[in-house]
Amino acid sequence: MDYNDNLNSHEYDADKQLTEGLGMWVPDERIPVDVCNKILESASEDFGPGTVVNNDGPNQESPIRKTKVHFGNQQWVYDLVWPYMQAANLNADWHFNISAAEDYQVGKYEVGMFYGVHLDGNGTWGSRRIDASKPNLHNKARKLSMTVLLNDDYEGGDLNLFGYENLKKEIGTMCFFPSFMPHEVTPVTKGTRYSLVMWFVGRPWY
Repeated sequence: MDYNDNLNSHEYDADKQLTEGLGMWVPDERIPVDVCNKILESASEDFGPGTVVNNDGPNQESPIRKTKVHFGNQQWVYDLVWPYMQAANLNADWHFNISAAEDYQVGKYEVGMFYGVHLDGNGTWGSRRIDASKPNLHNKARKLSMTVLLNDDYEGGDLNLFGYENLKKEIGTMCFFPSFMPHEVTPVTKGTRYSLVMWFVGRPWY
């Protein structure tokens, strides 16, 4: 999906002291339960195996990841999430150049499934997407990642970000973070965990 925003039109504060900065942003507001259910229903049973990025060719299955996934691109889902992304980008003081979002993913984690420590992207020129058939994504790199919990009747399956643990596990909770942040989903020990994941892209860092 292609969008334009003015989040990069901010002034540099020469008096600002060096700080650690924020590695994630969790909005106070949650996605309503009925909307989470609608997103989950849209995925139906169309789930395939989760894969990881392979720099030498197509994405492939890997021991680091054992999940099931469904990819979607319904406009109403982007319209739902985009304003929260803008708020996170501004309020967390990231001000990343974001112009589009990739196809989103609904993840399914059954008992024993997990995703080991990984990055979603690093925003560099070398990691940009090359796909002239999709001009809104062509030559763009992942900058921001987001996850929404679509259910909470499971155990295990914790989302851990580098420096941040014990994140909320309430249905509808959103979490935004730079795509270069190391993170993991621990093994599910009971029930099935469902989540919506979205990656926001822009021009590579320079």
